[in-house]
Amino acid sequence: MPSRSVRRRAVPRIALLAALLLLVAGCGGSGSGGGDGGDGQQVAEGFNVFVASFDLAAGTQRRFMAGLQLLDNRLVADGTVTMRFAWLGDQQRQDASAAPTITVTGRYLPVPGSPPPSDQARPRPVQPTQSRGVYEAPVTFDRPGFWGVEVRADLDGVGLRRGTSQFQVHPDSLVVDVGDKAPASRNLTLADKGVPKTALDSRAQGGRPVPNPQLHRTTIAAAIAAHRPAVVVFATPVYCTSQFCGPVTDMVADLAKRYSDRADFIHVEIWRDFDKKEIARAARQWLLREGNLNEPWVFLIGADGRVAARFDNVCTRGELEPLLQRLPERT
Repeated sequence: MPSRSVRRRAVPRIALLAALLLLVAGCGGSGSGGGDGGDGQQVAEGFNVFVASFDLAAGTQRRFMAGLQLLDNRLVADGTVTMRFAWLGDQQRQDASAAPTITVTGRYLPVPGSPPPSDQARPRPVQPTQSRGVYEAPVTFDRPGFWGVEVRADLDGVGLRRGTSQFQVHPDSLVVDVGDKAPASRNLTLADKGVPKTALDSRAQGGRPVPNPQLHRTTIAAAIAAHRPAVVVFATPVYCTSQFCGPVTDMVADLAKRYSDRADFIHVEIWRDFDKKEIARAARQWLLREGNLNEPWVFLIGADGRVAARFDNVCTRGELEPLLQRLPERT
């Protein structure tokens, strides 16, 4: 998928599920033909595949995510899909006919605020207003380079269809990873004087108050210094092209109401000044790599100051809450 550079285009690179039809050719999306994917079974092309994972690295199990969009702009939701991966080569050599070496089952992961997955077994076409989400599966890529993915879905009322895409796997993680020492960032808070409210949350425009004030009362640095676990969400609810930032931020805020006795909860707005394209310092420290910045992200920092878990793009209550329940209550 072509990168969206902050320096070049003045907006973060973001995984898009609805607005990338114009980039299908560059992303390796599906066309109008069909194929057997290497197993002899002819399957018609039926949807575009948009890789939604931000930071894939070789040698470690990663959460691979992909959104599926039909050619009539409807999305695919519910059920499970089959994902097959093939290594295509490095930057100098790509083999589009490479045989798949990894096969996994992807489960539907709805964005917070979307209806929970249906009990029905088959994926189904839906309007973007009905449900938004991705299909995810844990995958370990054994080497860096360019990989291809073929996704097959037995669509309710349509039948078996496929789509393909390409993506890059790096030798090592670019963004702060699990086990890394968390950067002790002094993010902006409500206590900072002379700071525009929109630098705390892009939704605080036109005199509106800062939403979820409980997420803007302390800094990452303070939590680390006090040996307190912290949940940090990096998101820009207004300017997030994928439209996932607001729902993910609100999900974290909802968890803060219940688990504030176990962890600090912090929202870092991506933009200090969107009009000037000035990225917040904390967002730069954590996310800006090689001129690119993806969001939203959610990190769980342990009491030891190291990253205990991280979630790129889509983070759900079902993934985050069990980790919070294991933290001891503060006395």
